[in-house]
Amino acid sequence: MIEISKFLKYLVLLICLVGSMLLVGCLSDFFPYVFQEKEEPRTVIPEEPEQGPADSEEEKPPEGVLYLKVYFLEGKGNYLIPVTAAIPWTDGVARAALQRLIEGPTPSQEMRYGLSSIMSPTTEIRGLTIRDGLAKVDFSVSFLSYDPGLERQVLNSVVFTLLQFPTVKDVQILVEGFAPELFPGGTPGKGTFSRERGLNLEVAEGVTDFENTQPLTLYFCTVLGENDIFYVPVTRVISSDDDIIKASINELLKGPRPNSHLFSELPPGTALRNYSFQDGMLVLDLTNDLLNYKGGLSGEKNILAQLMLTLTEIPDVEKVQLLIEGRMIELTYGTSLLKPISRPLVINRLL
Repeated sequence: MIEISKFLKYLVLLICLVGSMLLVGCLSDFFPYVFQEKEEPRTVIPEEPEQGPADSEEEKPPEGVLYLKVYFLEGKGNYLIPVTAAIPWTDGVARAALQRLIEGPTPSQEMRYGLSSIMSPTTEIRGLTIRDGLAKVDFSVSFLSYDPGLERQVLNSVVFTLLQFPTVKDVQILVEGFAPELFPGGTPGKGTFSRERGLNLEVAEGVTDFENTQPLTLYFCTVLGENDIFYVPVTRVISSDDDIIKASINELLKGPRPNSHLFSELPPGTALRNYSFQDGMLVLDLTNDLLNYKGGLSGEKNILAQLMLTLTEIPDVEKVQLLIEGRMIELTYGTSLLKPISRPLVINRLL
């Protein structure tokens, strides 16, 4: 009995000792290998890139519908503006896009936005073939009934509507089966047209040596209708001193040409700090001045659209990771810069 009492006494003392250690949080130090949880090795799974605007569910067309770009003319500055048209599914998507171009905006869209097609509505597509990168489109003679002063816009509306398709690199325009010697405004008709023609072409100040230049496609904003923001591509020809990535962002930050009816949402003072490019991913680091934007959520949306549309015009750039002073952040009104972003699928959708 004595031995049992001693045993019970020691057991009670041990229990009290353990209890006191639990109260002061020392048990893990007293029995480090018995009571501490064993830390399992962590398997880090790389995160999937965030779906950018090009992949977002709300921008995917409904079943049986295609989203295609066509180029309409706006009246204030005679800019060609790409708009997204919803077209019923068809095998002949290039022909359908040209037909939508000829039809132009609906009367309500024309009234609301001031957009128009500058092709005669009686123009017929007599034929269209795409082979080895060359699209040959044959129009009826009605195609030639445009204002000669708007010839560059007319031809570009056709050329760039077709160039949206990856299989098209060059475009030849025929009329009644033949290439005109000259179009009504004096443009030679025997050759082909490519992206190098440029959209809404302008030459940067100070360019004198035209043998040493490069074209950049920049996107700025304009207001159509009462308060609808549209994104306008401008091909700016500059001296080719800088590489195309650095030149594109610096020219975008300079803003549109004065008195152009265009504006930029990127705040003055924003500058390029650094960038890197590898395997289709452009990492772009801008100064903190970008955060001085105005316009709330709309301003954030416009900034992101201008940057993404401009930067993904650069060959091989597929996604962009934006940094502010080296950091991935969320903007004030919730726009996320935490993951790479793709080019928007939908641009300037008409209602």
